Amino acid sequence: MKLPKLKIKNKLFVTLTTVAVFSIIGIATAQELQRTFTVINPQISAQINPGQRSEGTTQVINQSNVPLTFKVSTQDYTVSDTKGTPSLLPPSTLNNKYSAAAWIAIYPEIFTLKPAQKETLNYVIQAPGNASPGGHYAALVYQPVVQNTTNATGGVVNTQIGSLFYVTVNGPVHEQAQVTKFFANAFQEYGPVNILTQIKNLGDLHINPKGAITVSGLFANNKVLPLDSHNIFPGGVARDYQNSFNGAFLIGRYKAELLASYGVNNNLPLSASIYFWVFPWRLVVVVILIILAIILGVAYFRKRKKNHPKAAEEPKTEHTETHKETEEEAKS
Repeated sequence: MKLPKLKIKNKLFVTLTTVAVFSIIGIATAQELQRTFTVINPQISAQINPGQRSEGTTQVINQSNVPLTFKVSTQDYTVSDTKGTPSLLPPSTLNNKYSAAAWIAIYPEIFTLKPAQKETLNYVIQAPGNASPGGHYAALVYQPVVQNTTNATGGVVNTQIGSLFYVTVNGPVHEQAQVTKFFANAFQEYGPVNILTQIKNLGDLHINPKGAITVSGLFANNKVLPLDSHNIFPGGVARDYQNSFNGAFLIGRYKAELLASYGVNNNLPLSASIYFWVFPWRLVVVVILIILAIILGVAYFRKRKKNHPKAAEEPKTEHTETHKETEEEAKS
């Protein structure tokens, strides 16, 4: 039987990060030694049949200026939060339905790298004949072996990083996912508007939903916000997606609509919609007050201007009447 091609995705490994840095503070040298190394393939995917064997390679690079010794092991992991954070598990604690650590062998298990040196490691995935269809998961962990020297004192930090294995065993699987949360503040004064999407995987295999959120409304002509690419662990694990909607000027009622798909054939739909308002009420109140002040000011000055001529004519009338009375008294 022909072995399937092994797909290796060079994506960022969130918690078991692709780059780990740790320092030793040496009093004798009065310097901070930086040790940095990089794993080339933070995610490794394989699709095999029960009882089948698959092989591949991965690499690690010592990017520091000191030699590093590594001890490599495989551990099961699980995801229990909505951020997709992998958690390494002790041996034989993960349900066999999802475990794959015992299937993976790695060579060499211990090696030392000089500065700028690269090591190529070979791994073998051997699925048992009774392997259940669906997703099986393990982490390849690189643990630097660091020892204090007699010339230096201080703390030593051992950082574990590695590659996540996503092993799919062929066979009938249950695929189910749902949008458990699609949320934005119902009312905001200004943008940006943060939209939270939460998708839960109720199936037997990890999924990576593809889709986008479309926002429409006043001053927004169907703005598209794509979903980030994330694997969601099976067995009822949920994953949060964060999107931000903004514009030069937002006011009025808006609609956000999620349209996405998932599954082995990417043909299973996910959808949701919400409405929200953006209204800068403080600015509107200030503008209204300014307009009212202008209107009242104009009305006041018009009224004053209208009454001013009458007030100016009254002294003239009294003077005229007094002048007439004086003339009559003179004639008499």
